[in-house]
Amino acid sequence: MTITPNRVRAFSHREHEYHQEGAHRPHRSEHTVQFYETDEFLVRSLGRFIREGLETGESCIVVATGAHHQRVETYLLAQGVDLHPASKQGAYLALDAEETLSAFMVAGSPDPARFTSIIGDIIERAAARGHPVRVFGEMVALLWMDGNQAAAIELERLWNDLRDNPYPFALFCAYAMGGFVGNKYSAAFAEICRQHSSVIPDENYTTLGSEEERQRAVTLLQQKASSLEKEVAERKAVEDQLRVALAAQRQLEERKNAFISMASHELKTPITSLKGFTQVLRQRLQTQADPQTLLFLDRMDVQLKKLTNLISDLLDISKMQTGMLAFRETIFDLDELVRETVENVQAAITTHHIRLRGETQAQIAGDRDRLGQVLINLLTNAIKYSPRAETVIVRLRSYDGQAEVSVQDFGIGIDREQCERIFEQFYQVADPVHTYPGLGIGLYIAHTIIERHGGRLWVESEKGAGSTFYCTLPLLKNGSVASSSCEQRESHNATRREKMKRENRADE
Repeated sequence: MTITPNRVRAFSHREHEYHQEGAHRPHRSEHTVQFYETDEFLVRSLGRFIREGLETGESCIVVATGAHHQRVETYLLAQGVDLHPASKQGAYLALDAEETLSAFMVAGSPDPARFTSIIGDIIERAAARGHPVRVFGEMVALLWMDGNQAAAIELERLWNDLRDNPYPFALFCAYAMGGFVGNKYSAAFAEICRQHSSVIPDENYTTLGSEEERQRAVTLLQQKASSLEKEVAERKAVEDQLRVALAAQRQLEERKNAFISMASHELKTPITSLKGFTQVLRQRLQTQADPQTLLFLDRMDVQLKKLTNLISDLLDISKMQTGMLAFRETIFDLDELVRETVENVQAAITTHHIRLRGETQAQIAGDRDRLGQVLINLLTNAIKYSPRAETVIVRLRSYDGQAEVSVQDFGIGIDREQCERIFEQFYQVADPVHTYPGLGIGLYIAHTIIERHGGRLWVESEKGAGSTFYCTLPLLKNGSVASSSCEQRESHNATRREKMKRENRADE
């Protein structure tokens, strides 16, 4: 509801003084709503509403919470008003708001027939004294604070319908302003105001002492409202732009992934042919004993292997994006896998010595080849990024139901602020001195594989002091962890695929 200067001027000086005390003088059949910031103000307002009714001989019905009943009674006693005689004479009736509300609520909504029967009967008995009736109802406020705004508005409508019965009454409602904070309540707040014939602002307005102060307050509210409307419109425009940008970015990501997948598949065929021709040439040239030619073929074979591994990584990324990366679940010995991987990597290099320390004595449920792929990536990275060192240390241990494998190098290290980002797709650590080959996808793949196995992969490093990568996996105990781990991973995959489907539908 908009407060205008004309509406403010409609208050007479006497009425303003009355509102300033926190009360409202209702007309017969008027439906008034009072907004308030503090309980103290509500108690004063309700106390004066009751006191005036009793002083003019009216019947007062108060449907409030037990705490408010007690505080209002204390307030009235301090004002010299004892409610007990009025209660005995039937001039004052106190009802518990929660109990009364539960009597006519059905499936979260007020039942019209029950409401009319219960509340109508109470008002009829109060009107039998032959005096006007005034009612305070806190039930709508309870519904609103419980988050059932639709039921609160419906109950306001039922009160309005009931006021048309043969026993008219003045109705007084009250809502805490704290329940309307946020733009999402704008429409419901306007509807609450529309259901009432008279709306009284909270104490921040009604306690202002002069007409000039009230006019200034209204002007300030109008300025704030205009500013807020503009801000909301600007924010909505930004959100719309961001939504469009995110949709466009998602489409670009999908196109990029589709291109990577297509290009990787297309590259596999010529690479396979080149590897075959290289093997044929090697066989033919073996008898000619041409060392230089054989050396060239060896170098070609090394580069073809690198290109094959790169294509495999790109295909893995494409499958990861769609949640289709296949895993073959087996139960295997982790120590044996690590020893085998270390031996294979050591056999291919002469620059570093890989030292293996400790053991886990652990059985692991997962894809042995994929986990071996993770270890190879960590070892080759440790060698690549420690060109001036000679040693890489692999440590094994188990604790708290986890098996841990760590790979430590003594190389260039990583800035601490980059340690989290190195697991991102296509991210590479910048080094002003050396340039290292690669696309920055190996650690992303390794991180994803470990997560899919219910484990963790992280790094501890410092620039110039080397790096240690840690990998943990859940231990297998009596087959239970394997079953649980498989189920959790399958649930994770299904959830991820469903999320991607929802995002695609939202974009469409």
